[in-house]
Amino acid sequence: MEDLSKYKGKEQGYFKHCLLEAYLERLFMIVGKFHNTICYVDCFAGPWQSNSDDLEDTSIAVSLNIIRKCRDGLKLMDRDVHFRALFVEEKKKSFRVLDSYLNGRRDDGIETQAKHGEFHKLIPEILDWCKTDSFVFFFVDPTGWKDAIELSTLAPLLERPNSELLINFMYDFLSRTAPQEVFRDDMERIFGIVPDTELMEPAEREAHLLSLYRNNLKRVTPAGREKPRTAYVKVLKPTEDRTLYHLVYLTGHPKGIVVFMEASDKLDLVQKKARALAKQDKRVAKTKQFELFSADEHLKDERSETNLDEVKAYWLSHLTTKPKCFGGREFADMLEETDWLPSEFQKAFAELVKEGKVQNLDAKRARPVKAVNFDKNEALVRLQQ
Repeated sequence: MEDLSKYKGKEQGYFKHCLLEAYLERLFMIVGKFHNTICYVDCFAGPWQSNSDDLEDTSIAVSLNIIRKCRDGLKLMDRDVHFRALFVEEKKKSFRVLDSYLNGRRDDGIETQAKHGEFHKLIPEILDWCKTDSFVFFFVDPTGWKDAIELSTLAPLLERPNSELLINFMYDFLSRTAPQEVFRDDMERIFGIVPDTELMEPAEREAHLLSLYRNNLKRVTPAGREKPRTAYVKVLKPTEDRTLYHLVYLTGHPKGIVVFMEASDKLDLVQKKARALAKQDKRVAKTKQFELFSADEHLKDERSETNLDEVKAYWLSHLTTKPKCFGGREFADMLEETDWLPSEFQKAFAELVKEGKVQNLDAKRARPVKAVNFDKNEALVRLQQ
């Protein structure tokens, strides 16, 4: 990932690009074993707010660099996968920069195209470009929500087989908009109902709106396919302890949820470091005095929202004295149901093993890090107390 200094003032973008980089690489390397064509569609490409002449701090460059790396990696596995990338941009000035950038790149074996126009009006053309036999990843990262994240807009993409979506759910804006009478119709198109959050506490309101949106996305997936699943990662404001947006991910495969949450887990520290640095820069700008210690000294202030005792209690409630196997599908269910990170499940189970309350029957010895290997469908049991 690029140097954080290029993202000064837009640290949230740095984290978003880190997540895109970490997840897409794993996704494409897995999907590339089974699909001959992989398409990447950036529905709101920009570029905007770039601090670099080479656009290396934009999702455009980040995605193409990942695609190139994956294509080369798959070739080493004797998989000649055809990669295609489509970038959609409405603003004329940004589109000219985008088109010029794509024409100036040299990515052998990767088909790229820029398309000018409004995303929601171009959806039939976008789907036609994707064709029917390819795997498609749609990145929906608008600067506003109108005609962008509503169910009516995204339904054609959600209904397409062999597709995944990563959507910027702009919580900071929507939480202020939802209660306003003038936006009732818009909120119904986004959430399926007009949310009533007037008496809710902030944390309750956030969880409620996010749940409504995720469930609304899942309900349009055609019958007969693998059940739709969603996960998300929360992106906080760089210098405030408030949610800016959620990156909501939708897939039709349990492995997708596991891989996405594992990528999110590894980047949890990345966001904490970026926020600690942004907060330090803000303090220095205000006091005009440099601080003796680095921003890393303040990482302890970026605490996890998850209580590990709750995770341990969850484990115990799902185990009995009769062995039960936990594989990828079960793990995906747990992640989607709780929104906890994979490392939190692993740490909680390891502590329960140490306390003599549970056992992994397929582990020859206690594992402090990967207490359960879900890829191997291991048998877990709760011990009698």
